[in-house]
Amino acid sequence: MRYNDFGIDFKYLLVNEKDRRFGLTVNTVGFQPIAPHSLYPSTEHPKNYYFRPGKGRVLSEYQIVYISKGKGSFTSTSTRRTTISKGQAMVLFPGQWHTYSPQKETGWNEYYIGFEGAIIDHIVSQGFVSSDNQILDVGVNEDLVNLFTTAIKI
Repeated sequence: MRYNDFGIDFKYLLVNEKDRRFGLTVNTVGFQPIAPHSLYPSTEHPKNYYFRPGKGRVLSEYQIVYISKGKGSFTSTSTRRTTISKGQAMVLFPGQWHTYSPQKETGWNEYYIGFEGAIIDHIVSQGFVSSDNQILDVGVNEDLVNLFTTAIKI
């Protein structure tokens, strides 16, 4: 776990073969408060996760990124540039190019969790989640923030 003066708190977890056989593993979980006019993202992230917003990245896992404060933008191979506001979540898919960042004037608070496995692959294959609908309007929800906070603590 990392915690610094900026309030950034994240974990990158080691997953073994026994974990994979379970069918769903969490690879990363975290929180980043991004103040207006500050550097984004934090350079403390591992190489496989760090990206430059102007270039984007491709992950090998699913991620849910929830914005609880502020505003920014999101783009992917299946979603044209879209404004993201507090109370929205971005669903990232493995193998899909994407980029996102807060507006310099507002910054944002971002919670995220990265995961993979046969269970989520099945959920996606059944159409419950789709790369055609990557932005979810979940609202500003204290219970959701508490779930992310608990996941970070575990």
